Amino acid sequence: MTEPIRFVEVAPRDGFQNWPDPVSTDVKERLVRDLLEAGATAVEATSFVSPRWVPQMADAEELMARLGPELLPRLRVLVPNLRGYRRAVAAGAREVVVNVGATDGFNRKNLNRSVEETLAEIAEVCAAASADGVGTVGSLSVAWGCPYDGPVPPARSLEVAGRLVAAGCDRLSIADTIGVAHPAAVRELLGSVLAEFGTARVAAHFHDTRGLGVANGLAALEVGVREFEGSVGGIGGCPFAPRSTGNVCSEDLLHMLELVGEPVGVSVPALIEIANRLAETLGKPLPGKLYKAGLEPWVAAGGVGRAQASPSTADLGGVPPAK
Repeated sequence: MTEPIRFVEVAPRDGFQNWPDPVSTDVKERLVRDLLEAGATAVEATSFVSPRWVPQMADAEELMARLGPELLPRLRVLVPNLRGYRRAVAAGAREVVVNVGATDGFNRKNLNRSVEETLAEIAEVCAAASADGVGTVGSLSVAWGCPYDGPVPPARSLEVAGRLVAAGCDRLSIADTIGVAHPAAVRELLGSVLAEFGTARVAAHFHDTRGLGVANGLAALEVGVREFEGSVGGIGGCPFAPRSTGNVCSEDLLHMLELVGEPVGVSVPALIEIANRLAETLGKPLPGKLYKAGLEPWVAAGGVGRAQASPSTADLGGVPPAK
């Protein structure tokens, strides 16, 4: 049987970290709870970074305390170093994300370290996490292209991904941080990463900066990716990558996956409601498309839907529907 789709919602961390206005802890708490209730496999709730660098994440401990121990197994948090890891574990984190860029140019802007220095720090975090029974996800930024060093060869990203695994990361997240990937490049890199590390250990993280986020998600699906990350309403971006606009929109991506025959385990109508409520709360329209347009009228009315009218191979541009 095909491994089910896993979906990690990153809006509370990756979505809010670049939001221009302060977001209250109340808003963050409700968003995390709503996303879990909608069926997300996991939610990236916050990051334990210095508030001087990312003020939006200054309430990390308070948010984790409010969410409580019953939700901790479905939460993950970003940690930049061993100090951040210790804060996260003290707050109850059971899974942490560590990050390195594929290039020194981005890594120095993002973490003020070379790639080599960051990988050494990640090894320290992974060793501590292993001893504590805490899971680790190695996030590889700018895997397809860097705003400072230009295009990134697939061999380079594959090499750094391997270094993350060697450092002790349990799983990988391959990220198109500035939204320069395209379907052919996605197939090339992720095909190699999956061949090396297997589908159970690899997630795809796309940005929709140039309108290709959902198309890249389909390309990732074609080569076997079974875990995706997204941000409800498409909010987000990286504060250390110029013109890095929103993450791929969760409901847009998951709707596409459903249309090609993939059960996603997340309620797309619930995500649409969450996105509309979030836009109202934040006082600004969000980048996503589906929450504005709504589901197809026949789907929204409970009529003929995907299950009764599955797309043909021709409908998908020659790609057979997933089984």
